[in-house]
Amino acid sequence: MQAFPFVAESAAHGGPHSQAPDFAHNDLFLSAPIPIMVEDWYRVYLAIQAIRDQGVTNLDDYFDAHPHAIDELRGLHSFVEANHAVLELFEASSKEGFFDAARKLLPANRESNIVVYRAMLDGSSACQGERTLVTFKGKEVPIVWRCSLPRDAEGYRRLCFYAFDVTEQKENNDRLQALRAEMARAARVSLFGELSASILHEITQPLSAASTYADAAARWLTRDIPDVEEAFSSIQNAARWARDATDICRKMRGFLGKVPVQSICAPASQAIDAALFLVSPEANAKEITVARRIADDATIFADPVQIQQVLANLLLNGIHAIDSSRSTIRSLSLSVRRIDNGETLFEVCDSGSGMSSETLDSLFQPFFTTKVDGMGMGLAVARSIIDAHGGRIWVESSTAAGTCFRFTVPTTAVDGTHR
Repeated sequence: MQAFPFVAESAAHGGPHSQAPDFAHNDLFLSAPIPIMVEDWYRVYLAIQAIRDQGVTNLDDYFDAHPHAIDELRGLHSFVEANHAVLELFEASSKEGFFDAARKLLPANRESNIVVYRAMLDGSSACQGERTLVTFKGKEVPIVWRCSLPRDAEGYRRLCFYAFDVTEQKENNDRLQALRAEMARAARVSLFGELSASILHEITQPLSAASTYADAAARWLTRDIPDVEEAFSSIQNAARWARDATDICRKMRGFLGKVPVQSICAPASQAIDAALFLVSPEANAKEITVARRIADDATIFADPVQIQQVLANLLLNGIHAIDSSRSTIRSLSLSVRRIDNGETLFEVCDSGSGMSSETLDSLFQPFFTTKVDGMGMGLAVARSIIDAHGGRIWVESSTAAGTCFRFTVPTTAVDGTHR
C-alpha cells in the first residue's frame, strides 16, 4: 500500500480481542445499556498525520483526488472489543460470530469515517456522526455515534465508540413529516377557495369588458341597417379582453407554480391603458376622476399583463377608498416616470381618508382586508408579482389626505436577458 507506508507495521495491535483483557472482564463495560465498541485507530492516526504533513487541509478534496484512500485507511483499523449491547444491536448470536463478520457489517463509509479523520486532522477532542447499520438478520438500524479522541497517539489504540439507536426517533420524525404534509395539503384545500375567489377578482374586469363589447356587437348587427364595421370592431375588442382573461388565468397558474416571469420590453402605456380601461366604468359610476401623468420615455421590462393586474388592483383599491371616505375631493392619480437606477416608477394616489399605522403594517399580508366583502389577496398578489419582476412595492404615504402606493419594475433588460 503506497499511500500509507506503516501498513506493514505488525498487526499485533489490531486483531479482535488483542487488547481486550481490560474490557472483557469489566462487568460495567459488558453490561452497559449503551452499545460500546472499542477499536484500534493507531495506524489510521499515523496515516492522517502523514497526510497533514503533506500540507493537506481539506480532506474532501484529498479523498476526491484519492478515491481509494477511504478503503485503505479502513484497512489500517481493527476491532478490539464490544459489549453485550453491541451484540444485541447487530442481532449477533455470539461475540466470535460478530467479530468474524464485523468488517462486512461495518464497511468503509466515507460520510461517517471522514468525520473521525477530519477530527484527527484538526486535533479535535471529540466527534460524532450518523450511519445506518445492517444486522445479521438484514434489519437496517439508523444510529448516531460519538467518540472522544485522545491527546496522544497511544490512546488511539483503544477508541471507544458509543452508539445510540435512533430508529424510534426516525420513525417519529417520519410520522411528523407525514402529518405536516397532510396539514399542508389540508391548508391547500382550504386555501383553494380563497385563491379561486382571488382569481375571479382578477378576471372579472376583463370578462366584463369582453361581455360589454360582445353586447355592443350584437346591437350593431341587429339594427335596421346593420353596421358590420362597428360590429367587427366590437368583436375584435371582446376577443382581446377574453384573451386577457385567459392570459391572466394562465399566468396566475404559472405564478403559483413558480414559473419564471417572461418579461418583454414594452412601453409603460401598454399596461396603463389596459388597466385604466378596466377600472374606468367603476370610476365613472362613482364620479371619481382619474388623472394620468405618463412620461414619454417610460418603458418597462416586464410582463405587461401582470403589470396591468397590479395597476388595476391599486386603482380599484383607490376608487373604493375614495368612495368610502367623506372627502369632497374625489380624484385618483396615476403617474409613471423613469428613475436614475434603471427602473420605472409607478405611483397610484387617492384622495381617500388614509390608513392607520396598524393597517399599514399588515397591508401586504395574505387575507388581510379592510373591506367587508374583500378577500385580502389583491395586494399580496401584487407584491408577489412585483417581487418576481425584481422590483419593489410600498406605501409612500398615508394621511388624512389619502394614500399613495408606489412600485418599480426594470426599465430595460439586464444584459439582454430575461429576469
